[in-house]
Amino acid sequence: MVYTSERRSHRGGRRRGGGRGRRGRSGPHRRTGGDVARGVVRGFGELLFTAGVLMLFFAVYEIYGKQMETDREQDQLAQGLEEQWEAQAAQRPDSEPLPGAANSRMYIPDLDLDWVVVNGVTQEDIRYSPGHYGDDDVSGGDAADPGGLGNYAVAGHRTPGIFWDLDLLENGDVIVLEDRENFYTYEVVDEVTVTPDQVEVVDPDPFDPENNDDPQRRLLTLTTCAPKLNNTHRLIIHAELTETRPKEEGMPDVIADMAPETQAAAGQGV
Repeated sequence: MVYTSERRSHRGGRRRGGGRGRRGRSGPHRRTGGDVARGVVRGFGELLFTAGVLMLFFAVYEIYGKQMETDREQDQLAQGLEEQWEAQAAQRPDSEPLPGAANSRMYIPDLDLDWVVVNGVTQEDIRYSPGHYGDDDVSGGDAADPGGLGNYAVAGHRTPGIFWDLDLLENGDVIVLEDRENFYTYEVVDEVTVTPDQVEVVDPDPFDPENNDDPQRRLLTLTTCAPKLNNTHRLIIHAELTETRPKEEGMPDVIADMAPETQAAAGQGV
């Protein structure tokens, strides 16, 4: 006969012995080729994630950081342009226009954008603004003034805040130039993409080269890179003058809500 206490003792011994056996079979984990491969893949994935985050920050800066820089520079140029016009009105001695100095103001109401246009089209000139092609940049050395006979040609970077959305313009859309005395309203008449060597697009008459020496049309041409974020081609917008409005008559209706004082009031919630 086996007593209950003995059966318990035997069962307990078996459990304890079995436990020791299981612990005895366990040991340090050995790294296999699969473990190494998984570690490499995991590390590579973390590098890709970090690179993606950095690229995202860079993209945000390209859109918003440069936009803030452009806005700040445009505010300074606008003040300089007003002072220049005041000096001209007072008939003070004028000097030759300097590259990078303010030349005119341009409005594109369909894009809800306006800029001060500077003299010159070098990379430094147009860093924060569209730039006007001068006499040295066009065929025959005869660049047009705002509203004048010939072709008032303007270059701008394909960046947010400058000519990023220029491809959205269509025939009939309005572009307005402002100088000291007048507002000049142009309507878009043509859009074309060309290669960088096709510089005739900024000639006095890009539609009829025979008229370059004596242009009869009053044109405005905008040039920028195409496609976006590339410079293999140039997007060209041609517009033609439809109206000249003296400034004492007020701003044209199409840009009345873009007046500096109106925008300032809107910004203050007035």
